[in-house]
Amino acid sequence: MTGKENRFKPSKPGERSREWGRIANRLLLLVVAFAFVYGVERLGQQLEAIPVERVVFAGDLQRVSRDVLVERVTGHLAVGYIGLDLAEIQSELEQEPWVYRAIVERVWPRELKITIVEETPIAVWGRGGLLNHRGRIFLPESGGTARDDSLPLLDGPEGGAIEIMRQYRLMSQLLGDEKLELKRLQMSERGSWTATIDNDVELVLGRVEPLEKLRRFLWVYRQHLAAEFDRVKRVDTRYINGLAVAWVESGEKG
Repeated sequence: MTGKENRFKPSKPGERSREWGRIANRLLLLVVAFAFVYGVERLGQQLEAIPVERVVFAGDLQRVSRDVLVERVTGHLAVGYIGLDLAEIQSELEQEPWVYRAIVERVWPRELKITIVEETPIAVWGRGGLLNHRGRIFLPESGGTARDDSLPLLDGPEGGAIEIMRQYRLMSQLLGDEKLELKRLQMSERGSWTATIDNDVELVLGRVEPLEKLRRFLWVYRQHLAAEFDRVKRVDTRYINGLAVAWVESGEKG
């Protein structure tokens, strides 16, 4: 015969054994992988089925109604302990006007802890709102808010709250040095400032350099007005080299 002959060379018993061993190992790995996936899926289903058994509210609740908070949270609990969307619950709670911040946490095994930080108003804003320490205006009630006489009244154009708050703090510090209290500060749409202080005395500060004009008033107050300030009704500081004082007429105050 010519050419090369193809001959089958039988495997040795040891080689066959190793080959079957590799196949068995692969099958075992597949079984383990399927078992792992199945186990994880079953565990996830079991964890998702864990209910929330307790909701705890922390924080000093003075203005916020606990019942309202419970109502807002209840609709989120049906998904179970693991399925809770903490960010969504936080957003829901912070829609309450008096809630400044809500911190939502899972506490193992079945508790939801919610810490409420209430708004801290520093002033009454305009006719229906309050101003917090960040310069944000919030409306505590749909029909406005009762006037809190312990808070100053600030008012001004839209978008001006932060600047008005800044000016209020600076002016309050200057007036405080003379034991005077700033009760009301307004900025008009044209940027003109008007302040109301003790005895409802109105200070007209104008648009340009209101702090400098306030300092000028305080100098005149110390030199000439302090002794009879209860007779002062209005002070206009918009003059270049002085100011104008309007006096209370007999019987107008008191």
